This record gives sequence, C-alpha cells and structure tokens, in this order.
Amino acid sequence: MLTLFYASSLTILALVLSFLTGRQRFKTETNLGLGDDFGMLQITRAHGNLIENALFFLILMFLLETVAEVSSVSLMVLGDIFLLARIAHAYGITRPEAKSIFRMLGTLGSIIVLSVQSIWGLIIALSWLSNNNWGF
Repeated sequence: MLTLFYASSLTILALVLSFLTGRQRFKTETNLGLGDDFGMLQITRAHGNLIENALFFLILMFLLETVAEVSSVSLMVLGDIFLLARIAHAYGITRPEAKSIFRMLGTLGSIIVLSVQSIWGLIIALSWLSNNNWGF
C-alpha cells in the first residue's frame, strides 16, 4: 500500500508539472522542443527529472515493500523524504536562473533516498543469494 500511495502522489506531481509545461508551451508558442525560452527549459527539466528519478524510486520501493518486507516506518521515511525532495527540486529549478537552495536540497534528498534503497536492496538480495546457493 505504501508504494501505491507514493506512486499516486508522484503521479499527481507529474501531472501538475505536465500542466505547467503545457501552459509554458502555449505561452511561448513552442509546439516541439524547447525553443529559445529559458522558462521552457526549466519546466521541462523539472518534469523530466521527476520522471527519471521516480521510476527507480518506485521500483525499489515496491521491491523493498513486497519482496524484502522492509518495515513500513522505514519505507515511509524514505518515501516522505523523496516526495518532499522532488517537490523542492521542481520548485527550485523553476526559480530565476534555476538557482535555488531548494533545487540542491531536492537533488541531494533524491540521491540519498535512491542510494539507501539501492544499498539496502543489494544487501538483502546478496544475503538471500548467498543463503540459497546463488539462485541455483
């Protein structure tokens, strides 16, 4: 159920960013690509960066929740940090000149969560593999 919550929340964030991207396209009359508008670049990168990171987050969240049976509290902490980090990043990257502490905090939070998930998953998987004749 936790994966469902975070998948739904991140999808809503992606839809908001998609709407903002469409609004910027209409405003700048940019049908395809980025045109010459820096705001177009900013909002499309906010949207694209969310999609790029959320995919790995959700896959790892699902596997840690179902296969590895990691505690709900641990997954909620990671999920909350990731969701807040993605919101911060989207806000920060759309500020003037894309310079903002929020962008940096969003990137850092995302990297930390994805790193923790990956290392935790590897530890669990390697432990299982070593105890089960490496899967054979």
